[in-house]
Amino acid sequence: MIRKFIRNALGEIASCRSGNATLLVALGMPVLIGGAGLGVDVTQWYMWKRELQFAVDQAAVAGAWAAAESETEGTYQLRAQQEFAANLSVVEGFSSDPEVRLADFAGGSNNSVAVSATASKELPFSSFLTGSSSSVYAYAQASFEEGVTFTSCLIATDLDDTGAITIGGNAVLTASCGMAALSTDELSIKVNGNPEIQAGWILSAGGIDEWLKNNTDDVIMEYMTGLYDPFAELDPPNPTESRISRTYTCSGESDTTFADVDIRTVTEYSYWQGPNQNNLEPWENPEGLQSSDVSSSDDDVLVANGTVAGTEVVDEVVWRDLGGKGQNKKWQRRENHKTTTYSDVRVVEGGEAGNVRPGTYTNIHVGCDTAFAPGVYNIDGGSLQINGQHEVSGAGVMFVLYNGASIVINGGADVNLTAMTASDLMGVGVTPDDANALAGMLVFEDRDGPGAGNNGQRINGNANTILNGTMYFPASEVFFAGTAGVTSQCLMIAARNITLTGTTDMQTFCPAGSNEDTTVVSTASKVRLVA
Repeated sequence: MIRKFIRNALGEIASCRSGNATLLVALGMPVLIGGAGLGVDVTQWYMWKRELQFAVDQAAVAGAWAAAESETEGTYQLRAQQEFAANLSVVEGFSSDPEVRLADFAGGSNNSVAVSATASKELPFSSFLTGSSSSVYAYAQASFEEGVTFTSCLIATDLDDTGAITIGGNAVLTASCGMAALSTDELSIKVNGNPEIQAGWILSAGGIDEWLKNNTDDVIMEYMTGLYDPFAELDPPNPTESRISRTYTCSGESDTTFADVDIRTVTEYSYWQGPNQNNLEPWENPEGLQSSDVSSSDDDVLVANGTVAGTEVVDEVVWRDLGGKGQNKKWQRRENHKTTTYSDVRVVEGGEAGNVRPGTYTNIHVGCDTAFAPGVYNIDGGSLQINGQHEVSGAGVMFVLYNGASIVINGGADVNLTAMTASDLMGVGVTPDDANALAGMLVFEDRDGPGAGNNGQRINGNANTILNGTMYFPASEVFFAGTAGVTSQCLMIAARNITLTGTTDMQTFCPAGSNEDTTVVSTASKVRLVA
């Protein structure tokens, strides 16, 4: 009986439907509350992760930019930390300090900046279940490439010629001071023959001969942007002394005198009438000329030899017949009173045979041992030719070529020419800024002139040819043969086109331990977020 009672009671309970909803709600409530709590915590994790990831991304990029520049490479960690802190808001106060370090990337060594950080905090639901704080982790990595500055001691400035630089025969170019062509032609630098080349780096705005790629270990960079003529903004100097017209001769020259000259000229006009200058009465001429008082002052004026400091006074009276007859005849009387004062008189002694002074020449064809005095030499329309077995020297000189003038240095001569320094240039009146820009310029061709034509500029050196300075021919082609040495600075040749012939030997373009410092292109630093 008892068993039957229990069985019936359980059956009645099982078949009862009242209170089901309450039971289901009671049973599902923990799941509902847990899901809501987990959703709130997941949202927090997502917000933390998003902000922390953005902060380490920006920190890695900032650190990479700092590491890419030599001036700031030691501050990359500080820059990364500053950028990390500047991008925190939600996780500020419970994030860890970022770990910032250099890392390897794509086969490179220490060529990227890696940044990682963690944010940890207790959340109500997840901490209740796990008994610990919730944490998110973020990592970023940014690679960097340092900007590179290239110099060169051979520069072809033509913008579109084939073979802007042409290397022929068995030429030897082992100066390792670089060559660059601004031409965008697909063969801007070409080789004719089987030369020996160790230029260090070969740069072009166009294409480069395959021979160079297959036969040298030089750094070769084709189709570059940003190559430029480093002298394009310069103008040649033209100080007072270099404007004096002179003629080269192998005989002696007379002295030359310069002075500062102040001139005052007082001119007075009066008008008269009468039959002759001995029988006149004043006449009021309403249309007469007014009297004047004019002064002028010039420095470094070429004056007559024998001039001394002091004042000279010259008075002059001139009568002019204005027409008329008898007592009605009219006259003009002009009185000039001219006072000339000479000061700072300087005498430049004439040179002995073969001594040359700064000035403007049509030609300088060296026919004897010749010494160039310091200064600027203008060659106007003719040529500077150094031939034969003569000794030619000049320290602190610059040759400026105008109106198609050319320069020819033949291999038989002993030549030792050194360009002007900044102090030399300031000494002849060039401003300090221009003097610093022009320092080291040995030959400067006027870019607005027609150039030297098909014969070009020709440098045929030998073991006794010493050329210390820059040779700039923006309107001409340079044909270089033989050799040339230097003692004080690298020899640079910049020209519209450059042809190195088969006998060229450019092993001594820079003194030992020296480098050419004229920049032809600077590439920008690059930064990329890679992780």
